[in-house]
Amino acid sequence: MRQGFTLLELIVTLLILSIVLGWGVPATIDLARTMRLQGAAQDTYALLQYARSDALSSGENRFVVWDDENGQWCAAVADNADCDCLTEDCAIDGVLRQINGDEYTGVTFASAAFSAGDHTRFDAMRGLAEGNAGTVSYQLKSNNNVVEQEVRVVVSQLGRLRYCQVGGVGSYPAC
Repeated sequence: MRQGFTLLELIVTLLILSIVLGWGVPATIDLARTMRLQGAAQDTYALLQYARSDALSSGENRFVVWDDENGQWCAAVADNADCDCLTEDCAIDGVLRQINGDEYTGVTFASAAFSAGDHTRFDAMRGLAEGNAGTVSYQLKSNNNVVEQEVRVVVSQLGRLRYCQVGGVGSYPAC
């Protein structure tokens, strides 16, 4: 009695394996890219929530500032609107709350469009973003620089936050 595989069995097994990998690997890469995009949006949401909460608990206005230079970007909670999180330490009382773009490979910071500029301010009395409402956008782009997916974090005048998406990212509502 012989043991082992015949040549035909080996070829069929390799063919099935190559088909499965051909479908699975690109899907896994796309999933990882989408998860990094969602992660950037979720971390921004958390950063904004923290700033609002800290403004209310400390009794001092809090700012979330965004900086973008040469493809590098960051966002940080600061006690003033002039902090540059790419070059400065924006820590408040020794606590640094910041996210950096290098943690989200392939995710492009598209814009921080607030009525006050590239930051939002949370009021210390009521946690409002009155006069500082706006949107932060993150994008995934294809190799030829076409936007494939976009997630936005929207801040209302009342300081409330919500997500929306362009291009079918997760379960976020459309913008």
